[in-house]
Amino acid sequence: MERSSPHHTVVKVCGVTRLEDARAALEAGADWLGFVLWPRSPRAIEPPRAAEIVAATGGAVAVAVMVSPTPDEAAELAGRIGAARVQLHQVDPLAWPVDFPFPVTFAIPVAEDGALERALPRAGPLVMLDAADEVRVGGTGRRIPWETARVVSATRDVLLAGGLDGDSVREALERVSPFGVDASSGLESAPGRKDPDKVRRFVAAVREFDGER
Repeated sequence: MERSSPHHTVVKVCGVTRLEDARAALEAGADWLGFVLWPRSPRAIEPPRAAEIVAATGGAVAVAVMVSPTPDEAAELAGRIGAARVQLHQVDPLAWPVDFPFPVTFAIPVAEDGALERALPRAGPLVMLDAADEVRVGGTGRRIPWETARVVSATRDVLLAGGLDGDSVREALERVSPFGVDASSGLESAPGRKDPDKVRRFVAAVREFDGER
C-alpha cells in the first residue's frame, strides 16, 4: 500500500470543497484529500471545481469519492478530476473488476452492533470502515464499534472513519492501529467548510501517536 513507513498513519481529510481547505490540510500534514462527487452530499463538489483544486495543490493525492458508480463511470470521473485513487460506496467489492485502473478503497458500513453490512473484498484493496446510516453516506459524525475495526485491521489494511476528530483519534489509533484515518464532519465549521484549527489538531494527534511507536 502507500504507507511511507511502518509508523506512518495515512491521514485523509474528506469532504474538501474549497482550495483554502485543501491547502490547510496539506500544510497540516494530511496525506490524502477526499472529494465527494455525489450530488446528494452536503459536501458535494462539482468535478470541474475538484479538478481545479487538485491542479492547484500540486498533484496532492486526491481521492474521488463516489456512490454506486459503474466501473466506467468511476474511472471517467476519477480521471476527469485528476484523482490518484477512488473511494466507492454502495458497490459490491466482490463484483468490482480486478483490473480497474485506479487503486480502490471500498467503503464498508458498520452497524451499531458491530456487524459489517457489506462483504469485505478479497485480500488486497483498502477498506474504509464507517458508520452505517439509512440516509447519509459517510460524514455521519458517529463512531463505529472499534472492536470490529480492530479485528478487521488485524488481517488487512483499514482506513478508519466515523466520528473522528482531534479529541477522539488518539484512542482510535491505540485501539485499532489502522493503516489510516479519515475525518470529515469532525473537522468542520459548517458542512463542506473545514476549520483549519480542527484539521491541525487532528493531524497533530496522529503524528504524535506515530512518533511514539
